[in-house]
Amino acid sequence: MKLESLVHARLDGEITPEQHAELENLLRGDWQARRLYLELADQHARMLQQPEVSTGRLVPSVTSARIGRRWRQGVTLAAAAAAMVALALVLWDEGAGTAEATSSGVAMLSQAYHAEFDKDGLRGGDSLAPGRLHLAKGLAQVEFFSGATVLMEGDAEIQVISAWEARCLRGRVRVHVPPAAKGFLMHAPGMRLEDLGTEFALNVQGGESAVQVVEGEVIAHTEKPPVSLKQGMRLGRTDAPFLAAGELQALMKQQETRRHGAWQDWFKQACRDARLIACYDFSSREDGGWDRRVPNLAQHGAARSDGGAVGARWTQGRWPGKGALEFKRPGDRVRLHLNGTCSALTMACWVKVDSVDKKYNSLLLTDGYDDGEPHWQIHEDGSLMFSIAYRPAAKPGKFNQMYFSRPVFSADSLGRWHHLAVSYDAGSGEVVQYFDGAEAGREVSPLHKPGRPVSFGACEVGNWGLPTVGHEFPIRNLNGAIDEFSIYNAVLSPGEIRSVYEAGRPE
Repeated sequence: MKLESLVHARLDGEITPEQHAELENLLRGDWQARRLYLELADQHARMLQQPEVSTGRLVPSVTSARIGRRWRQGVTLAAAAAAMVALALVLWDEGAGTAEATSSGVAMLSQAYHAEFDKDGLRGGDSLAPGRLHLAKGLAQVEFFSGATVLMEGDAEIQVISAWEARCLRGRVRVHVPPAAKGFLMHAPGMRLEDLGTEFALNVQGGESAVQVVEGEVIAHTEKPPVSLKQGMRLGRTDAPFLAAGELQALMKQQETRRHGAWQDWFKQACRDARLIACYDFSSREDGGWDRRVPNLAQHGAARSDGGAVGARWTQGRWPGKGALEFKRPGDRVRLHLNGTCSALTMACWVKVDSVDKKYNSLLLTDGYDDGEPHWQIHEDGSLMFSIAYRPAAKPGKFNQMYFSRPVFSADSLGRWHHLAVSYDAGSGEVVQYFDGAEAGREVSPLHKPGRPVSFGACEVGNWGLPTVGHEFPIRNLNGAIDEFSIYNAVLSPGEIRSVYEAGRPE
């Protein structure tokens, strides 16, 4: 096995005892081998603090050596020290393995309606670690990992203590505790409420608490002996009504209907953009046609550029009634053929990633990898990866322009809809990558030369139809779903990308 392959196997935690012994002998006997190892380990070390998604689980300190190139100008003494430690480990610690990552989440924000929080960027589906959660306005539903559910109405504030315990600091909340979460504790000023099932409402105003049992039984612990409260009973005084049940679900359905309708109006207009060469919304065929055609809805798109779904199954998209395609198996894909060339491009899609379980996870890959053909995928560390190749005519050399964003996918962002975009200017060589409307990476490759065209030809969404001969990583199918995929023959500005994201965001 080549030295570089042995080093990658060691840094990726996949080295066998026999390979470890071989690597150790090479490092002890060759100073150039040690220098190469330190360079690769240094590149890994720079990303030690970044979460990585690999084989469907978080791995805290491993990443591809290629990612280190993105941060070459950000090398620190700590990274260099970490590289030295890595070398020491390979020479003296044969039993070292990859540690499992942990999560501090004990609950999740499952739904939110017109919600404003004091924490910027908080949205439905986010995990919640122990700490305070202030809802300034709107409605929010918090699901604890024990199974208990807390409905909040702004202005309200709770303190998440653990999966089995919380504290209401102020405002109106409603708590549902199923049998599996029996014993869930809710603290409030002057009382501690132990729910024996199944539901109660709590109101905290001006440091005073009042509780009313909707169903089941609650044990109220105060300065006095514990009191058993059953259905219809209340404790404490309040002039304000308790939070009613069922309101959030009805409002969420109304919001989904409005958001879907607003997106449909926007989408019809967006399809008229003269820069748009391909746009697929992945809605299921109303006629249930057996041919599984995926129409190109761009009004200025090239003729005969409809796609064909292979294996991938239609599923629910960002809203009820909105379609998407699910990719799970190595055979799942959407075949495309886009003729012509361009001097710039932007690709954008809505994607729900269920797992980053391969080294490279396809968004769009051309068959093979000929000159000027772009590849867009998710790397094993959760970063977005764009590359384009131009092979030198005269002599062999480096030809693959590779661009990485910061890692954007982690355990908490899996299983949720996110908007991804990338733009490439063949003149300047600049690549800009976006995650949920915000810039996630901007770079120019040192291999770039201006004036070389971009082309697609035969390509696939969600897979790699024709891997290059003998490639080490030919299986690259996405594990997730895609809802809407657009390709422009121009660089969209950051403001335009943000507008696309805002128009299509599900909540």
